[in-house]
Amino acid sequence: MPQVAVLLESSHGTSRAMLQGILQYVRAHGPWSMNMVLGGADDQKVPDPHLWKGDGIIGRIPNDIAAEAVIESGLPAVIFNPYDRYIQESHPLSRCHRAQCDSHAIGTLAAEHCLGHGVDHFAFVGVPHEINWSRWRQEAFAIRLQQNRQECHLYPEPPDGTHEWSTEREMLCDWLRKLPKPLAVFAANDNRARQVLDACLHAGISVPYEVTVLGVNNDTLICETCIPTLSSINVNNKEAGYKAAEMLDLLMQGKQPGQKIVTYGPGAVTTRGSTSSLQISDKLVIRALEYISVNAGLNIRVSDVANHLNITPRWAEQRFKEATGQSLHQIIQQARMNTICSLLKESDLSLSEISTRCGFAQQHHLCSIFKKEFGITMSEYRRLNSLNT
Repeated sequence: MPQVAVLLESSHGTSRAMLQGILQYVRAHGPWSMNMVLGGADDQKVPDPHLWKGDGIIGRIPNDIAAEAVIESGLPAVIFNPYDRYIQESHPLSRCHRAQCDSHAIGTLAAEHCLGHGVDHFAFVGVPHEINWSRWRQEAFAIRLQQNRQECHLYPEPPDGTHEWSTEREMLCDWLRKLPKPLAVFAANDNRARQVLDACLHAGISVPYEVTVLGVNNDTLICETCIPTLSSINVNNKEAGYKAAEMLDLLMQGKQPGQKIVTYGPGAVTTRGSTSSLQISDKLVIRALEYISVNAGLNIRVSDVANHLNITPRWAEQRFKEATGQSLHQIIQQARMNTICSLLKESDLSLSEISTRCGFAQQHHLCSIFKKEFGITMSEYRRLNSLNT
């Protein structure tokens, strides 16, 4: 049975997806005995060669210590997205097989997605230390915008000593405040996008009405816990893991002559609360939309929103019509229906419990409204869309 060291951090959503792909290959073509260490990047080490007789290595190279250990082992190795210094011709790891993310395709897709939302201003926030995949995403994003005669505002590399988020946040807040609105921000990955959302919240910038934010990797642990939830580009990381395992298997069998580099690209964009085609500059309307979003599952009325804004219902309706082209009543109903759909898809609550939670005194009243709106019953909608099926 091949002995394989897997250097993938369990704390990272991208690495977990790659690991799923590796395991899928091993289940079909193995078995392998895999040496894995739970934790972050600094926990990933090649096992002691005096205690472990390995046949291959697969994973990320997080630092120079791990790089030296891989080189000294002399074992067949497949590397995911190595840093610039490891792909220079003078470096021994440059001759390893590797799985490389097509970051140019990701940057292009991000630009096309942002251009489709009616925004006039665009910005990119990369990860610190000029990591190559972040740089490539920025370049492709800016080139695609330039083709559309649009400028890309680039967030500058934070000075030394400000890479800790608690220190850097004020810098990002100031930069975001100065940019023209409405603005679409593309972040190099989901973790960086979460920091952009945090900075917007801290700076009093409304997302998605003044600024929209798009990340990469669709790491649900990050995306679903952001405020608002984060839209993100899916990346075929599981496929990358499978292809990398296939390459390593051939290498360990001596059937893979010469260096091979496989690329994997983006999938679709998963749209959540951080992006919207509805761009608004009216602060009063933004406050109302945020109130509606927070109370979307409740039986709120136009008068409730007007009271929250301390204006008359008639004035509230007029401001909404001017800013959005829709009535305030329509937007309240849309938000309410979206909440009901989410509960049907993502929860096991009964129809009666959903009706009560959303302010309907009688279940049949909600069922009637729902069927008129969507053309199917609530039960049929749940059966067709449930995440548990």
